[in-house]
Amino acid sequence: MKYCQFSEKGPRMNNEDSCNIAEISDNRTLFVVCDGMGGHSCGEIASQTICDSFTEYWQDNPDMPDSEQKIMDASKAASKALDEKSGYYQMGTTLVMCSIEGNQATIAHAGDSRCYVIDIKGNVRYRTIDHIESSSISLPYINKAFFTRHPEDAVPDVRTIQLQPLDRILLCTDGLYNAIDDETLLHTLQCAKDVEQVAEKYKAICEEKAGDNYTAIIIEME
Repeated sequence: MKYCQFSEKGPRMNNEDSCNIAEISDNRTLFVVCDGMGGHSCGEIASQTICDSFTEYWQDNPDMPDSEQKIMDASKAASKALDEKSGYYQMGTTLVMCSIEGNQATIAHAGDSRCYVIDIKGNVRYRTIDHIESSSISLPYINKAFFTRHPEDAVPDVRTIQLQPLDRILLCTDGLYNAIDDETLLHTLQCAKDVEQVAEKYKAICEEKAGDNYTAIIIEME
């Protein structure tokens, strides 16, 4: 498995995205991306708190098999950590994570940060669906994420996928996919020669077009 990551503030004053990569054991690696909510206080603290909490849960439970229950337990711990960190502030963050053990990927997300899994031919094997709700009286809003004192909203969707050789996986925040049209995003993920070149091409587009922080982790199975 090969992977790389980047996280940039783009045109914003500060970067409210966070990402972690943790090698838990010889054959299990955890990848986490979070995007602090715009319009809420201390987005960068929220995203880093949830990112770190999931990482610590995996590190503290290396013998626990990846599963939906493990993710729900980690979510409860992360929600508690966010409440303890927040004080009187209202904080929120999205989450997308992928834990890879051997050829199995356990993917979870809450909010509009995404995971794409494509095969060597460019077929989309899996793509998360954003937790966005439309309303006739307000702008679309995120209806599932990690919010202070709202643990009922911190219930990620979970999917397990058997990976194939040369599958590529992208975890990213909305700042990246909003700057790159879907066709270019998927074509680059498929056709770039390696994960580093995928990152270089994404960053080049985002440096010109991004309107927000942008963060990505790119993974290729061997």
